[in-house]
Amino acid sequence: MTRLTLFYFTNWLILLAYIFNNALFLSPGKPLSNPFGMEPFFFFMTLNTPFFLIIIIKGATKGIAKIFRSNEFNFRYLALFLIVFTFIFTVIDAKVLSIYRDHFNLKLYGLLFEAGVMQDMGIHLSDLVLLAFQLIMTILWTIASLKVSIWFYKKYSSLVSNFITKKFYLIFKILVFLSLIEKIFFSYFYYTERDETLTYWNSIPSYTVLRMSKVWRPILDAPTEAEKSAAKITWDFESDFLNSQKKLSEKIETIRANKKDVNIVFLVFESLRYDMNNPEIMPNLNYYAKSNKWITSKQHFSNSNCTGNGIFGTLTGQTPFYWYPSYKKELQPSPLSIFDKLGYEIDVYTTTALGYSDMDKHIFTKAIDNVYKFTGYGGGLGHPMVKRSDLFQWDQIMVDEFLDKFTNNTSDSPNLSYLWFYSTHYNYYFPEEFGKFKPYIDRHYQIYEKGLRKESDLVFNRYKNSAYFVDSQISKIVEKINNSGKMENTIIVILGDHGEEFNEYGRFAHSYSLKNVQTSTPFIMHIPGINNIDYNITSHADVMPTIMDYIDISIPYEKIVSGKSLLNYNPNLDYAIIQECEITERPKKFLIADKDWKMEFHLSGGKIESGLLETINDESIFPDSVSVFNTIKQKLLKMAEKNLGHYSIQD
Repeated sequence: MTRLTLFYFTNWLILLAYIFNNALFLSPGKPLSNPFGMEPFFFFMTLNTPFFLIIIIKGATKGIAKIFRSNEFNFRYLALFLIVFTFIFTVIDAKVLSIYRDHFNLKLYGLLFEAGVMQDMGIHLSDLVLLAFQLIMTILWTIASLKVSIWFYKKYSSLVSNFITKKFYLIFKILVFLSLIEKIFFSYFYYTERDETLTYWNSIPSYTVLRMSKVWRPILDAPTEAEKSAAKITWDFESDFLNSQKKLSEKIETIRANKKDVNIVFLVFESLRYDMNNPEIMPNLNYYAKSNKWITSKQHFSNSNCTGNGIFGTLTGQTPFYWYPSYKKELQPSPLSIFDKLGYEIDVYTTTALGYSDMDKHIFTKAIDNVYKFTGYGGGLGHPMVKRSDLFQWDQIMVDEFLDKFTNNTSDSPNLSYLWFYSTHYNYYFPEEFGKFKPYIDRHYQIYEKGLRKESDLVFNRYKNSAYFVDSQISKIVEKINNSGKMENTIIVILGDHGEEFNEYGRFAHSYSLKNVQTSTPFIMHIPGINNIDYNITSHADVMPTIMDYIDISIPYEKIVSGKSLLNYNPNLDYAIIQECEITERPKKFLIADKDWKMEFHLSGGKIESGLLETINDESIFPDSVSVFNTIKQKLLKMAEKNLGHYSIQD
């Protein structure tokens, strides 16, 4: 045994302890009192992870030593650096896993440094100081363990030599073999979509994966006729989409609207999930929803489980597949271009950064006349600083500013106002007098902290209080607009950008699942002279088509959007498409929902592959229902085919 081998072994033990501790904490399953109470495979995955990491480090160091024809020990500082880097990466990966339920990668690296993300995560200076302290202690530990390993080897080299036998190397080879077996088993479970195994993968910091999809597919999944039919629908439709945008830009000068004086107001709430719309939590919203003068539906979906994709659907009228080509080309949403051409003054009122998900580059772009920022950090019209614990004041200031301008506006130009509320975003903010639901958590906390699951009810009560507060702001806006005499020429849209989870499925917040709690939001819409419509399922992508249908633009709205107008019920369009959260790449997973079913689909190799099937209420389908699987799949795919395979626009 060499000096470096001792060094690797010592740090393997520390890595093992750290990864085991975090895997136990991050696992969403039942509490585990000891390692032997775990499912065996999860235990082996966790045990194997630090072993693989150390083998990679040792292999890299030894390989470079051979290149330079030198002793491995001469590259001890390289080994030191690699160990430190691995420790730091593992710590960061554990934090990322706890928040995003995904391993640290380039996509998330870019996201973390976008404008507003640190703010949205509730990161305080104390958190950054603690992280810096952890990193410093990691470096000091690693250096100390190297020094101790060298000292131990020099003083007890004879003992160490006697300890190492051929049997040790045999055991080592067996461990390598078993590790490879574990990787192969994981690849099998991954391909066959064993939900528990996939969950464990995202519970183990720095776990390395082996997928082998191309190996398992021909062995396990000879395609059925139904699969072959579904595969004919491809997802490489970017060229069609971009061509449609070009055709629209050529026609934009000729577009007219028969209703020229209709104002439009969007009230969009961060992380507002569907079940907040009840008389106890949001009495005003619930009252409007039950009125025949407001459009609603039995269930409304965001187009995604995160902000950027959700808002994209709202302001573009397009299903989220078109996010990627729009993002890549930094295209302005077609509806906003049309409203800009029609002479609308377009104002954005926001309490969060528009740079989040690069929305300032391809959603809130050239058509926007004014952006009013109420960030509490000295931005936005010179308003005074607002303490972090009082962030609800951002929304109050925003509402007052909007109402003052909107109700006193004497311009002949119609107005489109977009208000983006922050109070219902984690950490959930409200004035003390709105603390109706008790007890609630009343301290600085983070969604990944240990023990928070035991306080799920307290966190949920805090969230309900924030919803109760923003409901008062909805009433304030609606009543003021009504009293000003502008209600009869104003469209009002009220919805959440996405939902929010409170440990119902083992996690907090959003962006990692397509369950209803993360994707379904309240939705009501006031259109002058229009009564409620009987849709079962609607989505954010349906909002803009409805507005353009109402104001009666001179080109068919269905040629520039992919959602449906809600002014006339069509049972063939009673569905929604929801995409997994994706910012800088094409989506890999999406869901189609109708009034009865939800089915997940995966995009692979230009083809659509079916996945999980559930009822509309997130209930699992039991074996006696499997016989209807293919029928449901074909029905849902046929319903949504236009939005999955191409962007249909005619000259």
